Amino acid sequence: MSSVAWDYIVPVSLPDDLKGVTPGKLDDDLLRAVPGGGKLHWRACDAWCAMVAKAKEDGVELKPTSSGDLYRSYESQKSGFLSRYSLEDTGTGSTKTFEGKTWYLKKGMAMLATPGKSQHNLGLAIDIASASEPKRLNWLIANVKDFGFSWEVVPSEPWHIRLVTGDSPTAAVIAHVSGSEAPSSAPAPKVEEPKAEAPKQAPAASGAVAKRGKENSSTNPVLKLGDKGESVKILQNLLVKWGCPTSTDGDFGQKTEDALKAYQKKVGLQETGIVNAKTWLKIYA
Repeated sequence: MSSVAWDYIVPVSLPDDLKGVTPGKLDDDLLRAVPGGGKLHWRACDAWCAMVAKAKEDGVELKPTSSGDLYRSYESQKSGFLSRYSLEDTGTGSTKTFEGKTWYLKKGMAMLATPGKSQHNLGLAIDIASASEPKRLNWLIANVKDFGFSWEVVPSEPWHIRLVTGDSPTAAVIAHVSGSEAPSSAPAPKVEEPKAEAPKQAPAASGAVAKRGKENSSTNPVLKLGDKGESVKILQNLLVKWGCPTSTDGDFGQKTEDALKAYQKKVGLQETGIVNAKTWLKIYA
């Protein structure tokens, strides 16, 4: 297989809720279980499940090489790294710098990113089993872009893909998580259905308005610093109700972000200053 045919490498655009997060130490509310084992960031889970379903329709099976080749905690990445690299010169000529020291790749071992530097640590990367099998690789070449993925290392790692579309899911992913194509074995995308609809991630521009009530938590828009509108006003009133004072002018400014972080700390959520489905669910509880 010519490397030119699948030389598709695009820089990763991070979802907003991953910005400022320590790689390998993601809060549970950012992760979703993947059918078959393992977890991914919810955006990557939506895209992966959508791509797996489409591949199945086309007679191609996609699965990760193992549950550990999806999201990896910092400690898991460190354990894998230490098993493959040595502080003694192994003669392989392949080195990494970690904790201020030079580490040498052991003979017969595949390279691995240093802890905290892998897209696996953000839940955005997947290693696909038997990716170089011709039928599977040809399918991936034709389809990865449609689901927001790209390769990272070509041609040596055909198995390693990562989500690059940030908070802008592709049309194929949106169609899948809307329910018409979601398989019964993939509950995670259904849970995150509204999150995958790009317009609902930008309420200030689209006019999407949060609905009151706990039952609407998964369909309400993600809100963050700089957003404006009725959804922000609803949030602000709820924060005041919970004893976290802020203005109620519909403008998500610094005071509202501070109040939101105070609320998230109070109820045991990660203090991101961003309102996602988990925060909506808690605030309506």
